[in-house]
Amino acid sequence: MNKSDRVYLSSYVDLVKGTDKFEPEKALFGAQMGLFSEVGSLISLLKKKLLNSSLNNESKNQITEEMGDIFWYFTLITVVKNIDFNDLFKRTDYFNVTRNKLVITDIIDVPILQVNTDVDDKINEEDLFVMVIDKLICVNKDPNLSNLSGFLDIYLQFMRFLGLNLLEIVERNKFKIRDRFVDIKELEMPELSFDEGFDPDEQLPVRFEVHIIKKSNGKSYLKWNNVFIGSALNDNHQDGDNYKYHDVFHLAFAAILHWSPTFRALIKHKRKSKPFIDENQDSGRPIVIEEGLSAWLFSMSKENNIDFTQADNISYDLLKTIRVFVKGYEVEKCPLQLWVKAITLGYSVFNQVVENEGGIIVGNRVDRTLEYKSF
Repeated sequence: MNKSDRVYLSSYVDLVKGTDKFEPEKALFGAQMGLFSEVGSLISLLKKKLLNSSLNNESKNQITEEMGDIFWYFTLITVVKNIDFNDLFKRTDYFNVTRNKLVITDIIDVPILQVNTDVDDKINEEDLFVMVIDKLICVNKDPNLSNLSGFLDIYLQFMRFLGLNLLEIVERNKFKIRDRFVDIKELEMPELSFDEGFDPDEQLPVRFEVHIIKKSNGKSYLKWNNVFIGSALNDNHQDGDNYKYHDVFHLAFAAILHWSPTFRALIKHKRKSKPFIDENQDSGRPIVIEEGLSAWLFSMSKENNIDFTQADNISYDLLKTIRVFVKGYEVEKCPLQLWVKAITLGYSVFNQVVENEGGIIVGNRVDRTLEYKSF
């Protein structure tokens, strides 16, 4: 087995410990409820497999993700209960031992029934559904070594039934954890991405101040480097919902994500020296994508009364939708944590602009910050 095709179980356990956000006294209950919820989501997805023997790539990805979430909560339960994973896996062929450490491998075609020998290897999918619920109830009632071992056995059977292996499940789950929950400071992001190698007049400004000024005619305008940019700001909506100040969101994207084809166009900093980049990253369609994303987020916040200044209100499903929006564009490389920061800071500054009917927006791409200053 190639060294790159392995994950030490102990390192995964450490990752789970480091990304557990539950209060200590609530961790077990939270993990049990999370496990129950994720199993329910998996079974819902697997109904498609019962109705249709073939699954599209998106469904397969969703199933792999759900299996990873289940394994995360399962691992957290063992952590809270101080149960050594070695005791659960010591009789299974799904792990190799390297330097006295268990290594997750990509094996899927070996005998699986070695944790619980009282299970029939020829069991069908309907029985698997019933048994996983039965084992889940046991884990929620009493998460002892025996019940956890029994649940793990059914989980591994599901894995084989789906044609998956634990290595790909864990690797995808590790990516998701890093993408969504690991602190930005620990991600070692490039200091100034996407613009590297371009002349200053083709880069988003490293530090910028954009003024939103209300003139005597009652209309508001953007001003950058003492020059008015763009047209007069307008809600373009019968409700008068202050969307006219939505350029703040573009500035947040520029400062935090280092991406905003809309802001580039406004200040005429498109990367024209490379026509392929200009056409595919800085021009019409990317601008429409960014504008559509801003409008969609604003509608979500408005219609569902969601306070996007709070990171906890930004769901993982919403973030996955954003990733669909930007697929194929350079910003898709940004981890979801950066999107959370861009949205929360953007809405915080937006609210201050609305309250004061203008102000100064200060962006810093090095520190990935966005701040509001009054005149």
